[in-house]
Amino acid sequence: MMDHNDFPKMTDAFDRRVRETLDSLPDQPQRVRRFPFKRAVSVGLVAALCVGGTAFAASDLPQAIGRHFELLLNGTDEQLLNDYTVTPAPGAATAENDKYRMTVESVLFDESAGAGLVSLHLENKAGDGVMPFEAAETLAEYQKPDIVWSNLSECVNVKDGQYIFNVVYDGFFGYCGGHFYLDKSRSTENDYYIEGAFIPAGDYTPGSPLRLEVTEQGNWDDVDGMQYYPPVLCVELPDFEPMPYYQTADGAVTLSQIGLRITEQQPDETLVDRIEYIAVKMKDGTEQIVLDDAGNTNQTLYAMGFGPDAGFDSDTAVYVLAQTFALTDVQSVVINSTEYPLSA
Repeated sequence: MMDHNDFPKMTDAFDRRVRETLDSLPDQPQRVRRFPFKRAVSVGLVAALCVGGTAFAASDLPQAIGRHFELLLNGTDEQLLNDYTVTPAPGAATAENDKYRMTVESVLFDESAGAGLVSLHLENKAGDGVMPFEAAETLAEYQKPDIVWSNLSECVNVKDGQYIFNVVYDGFFGYCGGHFYLDKSRSTENDYYIEGAFIPAGDYTPGSPLRLEVTEQGNWDDVDGMQYYPPVLCVELPDFEPMPYYQTADGAVTLSQIGLRITEQQPDETLVDRIEYIAVKMKDGTEQIVLDDAGNTNQTLYAMGFGPDAGFDSDTAVYVLAQTFALTDVQSVVINSTEYPLSA
């Protein structure tokens, strides 16, 4: 379920009716998140439940290349898929319990900006048609062609026992923010194809391994005053392929084909809440709008901010992008009314 604050306003009367309806539904996390958004303890049990395996670049396994991130990405080019998307070896990234079998199909992670995509296949072993989550539908009135995620069916958990998907790192506290979506065009009654966008928090250490964990709503224990959610399914993600990126001279703005990272060293107020307009300016003078609050345009799949309120020295906003760019054609990024020149 999309949070009502994520949607553009219509007429006051219509907006009021819609908001009253949404407010009556179970609350879900907002699309723009401030870290820390979750604290959970991961202990030795995690390693025992995780499955690892050798990873190969997609170009090394042409016969195994499927449909990578068609649900999430617009304008995906062959280089992005063939050179940077990683496909695990068959059977290497699979975990199962008595009810479901989960297989990671592909991973695309841009460490420079801190933005990632993952696709997975979840099989219902019982064949009883019971989906372990609910696929939220955005109200038709709020579905906008320029708001990419408004037409996606987000996987949400509103009942005890339903599954929660998380990309995690660094053992104890390394939880990524993110959203996972059901690909209805591929999914069937007992086979669910899911794609997720994720962002590691500011304490992510470059090179840290990532894993995909599935936990159950309501299934948690108290460990030293912290909530511990034991995973019911866990897969070690394959090593990612480093992606090229462009940056400003001071490193404050970083752009890759799937991610944008913006950092201020001495913020006066929350950065992610102040950004209302983002566009990528090409060398031919054209601009591709990424985010425009006033124009009801949002071509980001997920955004997260983290700063001094979470113990960091700087304030950072990170976006997972739904549209890709040929970096060699990029000149700058326009943020609000300021243009930031970029170079390799």
